[in-house]
Amino acid sequence: MSPVVRRLAYVFAGLAALIAALVLALPSLLSLDSIRSRVLAAAESSLHRKVEAGEIRLEIFSGLGAGIEKLVVHNPPGWETPALATIDRFSVKVAFWPLLRKQLEVRRVVLDGAALTIERDPSGRLSVSDLLETPPPAATEPTAAPPAAILLSRLKISRSRLVFVDRRISPGKSVSTSLDDLTGEIADLGSASSGRFELSGRFLADGARNLSLAGTLGPPPPGKGFADAALHAKLAAKNLALARLRPYLGASSTLDPGVLSLDAALQGAPAGTLKVAANFWLVPPPSSSAIPAVDAKLALSYDAPGGSLTLAKSPLSIAKLPLTAQGGIDGLRQTARVNFQIATPGDVAIESVTGLPGLAGMLPAGTRLAGRVRLEATMQGTASDLAARAALDAAPFSVSRGTEVLFAAPAVRATLAAPGKAPMTGRVTAASGRIQKLPFQDLSADWSYDAGALTLAPALRAFGGVLRARVETDFAHPRSESKVGLDVAGMQAQQLADSLTSTRDVVSGTLAAKMSLATRGLDWDALSKTGRGEGRLSLTNADFKTVELMPRVASTLTTVGSVAGFQVPANLRSTRFNTVETSLKLADGRLMTPGLTLTGKDVAATADGWIGLDRSLSYDGRLVLQPGIVRSFGNVGHYIADAQGRVALPFRVTGQISSPKVAIDESVALDLGRRILARQAGDRIGGGAGKIVGDVLGGGDVLQQLLGKPPTPTPTPKPR
Repeated sequence: MSPVVRRLAYVFAGLAALIAALVLALPSLLSLDSIRSRVLAAAESSLHRKVEAGEIRLEIFSGLGAGIEKLVVHNPPGWETPALATIDRFSVKVAFWPLLRKQLEVRRVVLDGAALTIERDPSGRLSVSDLLETPPPAATEPTAAPPAAILLSRLKISRSRLVFVDRRISPGKSVSTSLDDLTGEIADLGSASSGRFELSGRFLADGARNLSLAGTLGPPPPGKGFADAALHAKLAAKNLALARLRPYLGASSTLDPGVLSLDAALQGAPAGTLKVAANFWLVPPPSSSAIPAVDAKLALSYDAPGGSLTLAKSPLSIAKLPLTAQGGIDGLRQTARVNFQIATPGDVAIESVTGLPGLAGMLPAGTRLAGRVRLEATMQGTASDLAARAALDAAPFSVSRGTEVLFAAPAVRATLAAPGKAPMTGRVTAASGRIQKLPFQDLSADWSYDAGALTLAPALRAFGGVLRARVETDFAHPRSESKVGLDVAGMQAQQLADSLTSTRDVVSGTLAAKMSLATRGLDWDALSKTGRGEGRLSLTNADFKTVELMPRVASTLTTVGSVAGFQVPANLRSTRFNTVETSLKLADGRLMTPGLTLTGKDVAATADGWIGLDRSLSYDGRLVLQPGIVRSFGNVGHYIADAQGRVALPFRVTGQISSPKVAIDESVALDLGRRILARQAGDRIGGGAGKIVGDVLGGGDVLQQLLGKPPTPTPTPKPR
């Protein structure tokens, strides 16, 4: 190599080293602070907010561009949060050659340590509302050269955060919800191919990132924006602690809704039709009985132009109850209107339904439902006027408490209607079945439920008659009085009594009764302790099988007749009362029957007393033998009859319903005997002697001796 060439090589090498040194030092030597004021002024004009920034420098080796340290976008005055956005480091990388064609192709934007805070004030206005509004059209200006096209190839985000501060949902308080540790990348935006995005973060959880979103978007159709571009995305969320959203759930501050996980696929256009296929799982906290476990697989379709959300028939499980749901919401941009249907996919165990939180608490303690059910329900209307209807078919169906079966039927149908804010109403029907030991046919029961107050009006056929009732009780206030009305018509009393009590063959006949009750509780114990009420009862073709009143009367008169010389007709013992009429009054565990009357062909009776709910009874009454029976006594009948040809005997009935004791007032029976003997003696002897003999016999001691009874002691006069 010649000396000249060698010297030139040294010169070029020195120049190259100098240029390299200058290039290496250029980012540090060349600051863009000279254009800071213009950059910040342009940003403030665009955002209508004060913008601050740290050092602005040119970047070369990591890619041609510029970097800004500590960028802050302030909120306008009046907002609680000082800054709308803060960014620790904001970097923009551009392509060199497109600049020569007056194109600004942004190769990469890097946001490191960014925090965006959106605030909502008590009136509902957002801190970014002005940025979301469509600006008014600008005044016509002279045509200028079109600006350079801007294309963004990649956006990289790291260590970032999105916060929503809400001062409306809880008056007087600020509720903050954040998406933390946001990291990811958005690539190829603005190109002719689909943009790619992959983001992850931490939402409603502590610790590691639990939220991820990945997919593609674009390219946008000609003349359209990215809102109309095709979207394909997958969203996954794990263990979202919903307790952090309590203010938005309309629940008390102590309620823990549980943990939600979600796996969804999105396909369509954000501004067009977007389809979502999602699986989600809600796991309630172990200590909660108010929130059910939910497992659902949903197929949704969102129509942005039409403002509607449609749910295709989708399976879900609530507290292990399998269901299907379908329907939709219309008018999302105005007044939303709901139309949803929910049903069981077939027959399911009724325990799955009664196990739902809220329903289980409505059943009295110890009560259990069993059977297979099919459920269908619809919800229609706006949020302020939402109407619900439901129908439930059960086959078989039973209600039990402990080992006692309260209700059983081969098939039951129940309906429910909740028209907006009006009370819930419904109807229960069963062709046949049994209420405890009472068999029935054609049961129908209308009911209404309003804020814990239940009104039930059942009707059924049983034992040849009809039973109607009305029950009003308030489950929201368990110690309040329940009201019960009963109406019985044409029912066979013996079969009814045998089905309701353990005592058999007490009474027979056709029963009609009406009664109104008030009681603090509907079970037998509460009724016996607190029940009170009144009504009326009648019984035709009656027969009191355990109350042997007529046999006792016949026995007493037979004893007297054996001495007085007359015979009691044989049919007196079997004489029956055909009709019973009485008022009813329930109090202190006793059913009192003031004005009780019993009538038959040749006998009648009146009595006052009570029947205890413990199956005891006590009555004092007066039996009247009608002229037909009195004449059968022969000639002696007119000796003892009153002016109407009747004979009256007082009686008493006490003891238990199954075996009561009947007693006839013996003093009255003895008086009848004395009257017979006296009249007979007087008639036979005649004259004054007959009267004297009659008076002696009518004194009573002779008859008592003849009957083998001790004489009634004569009271000793008290000394003066």
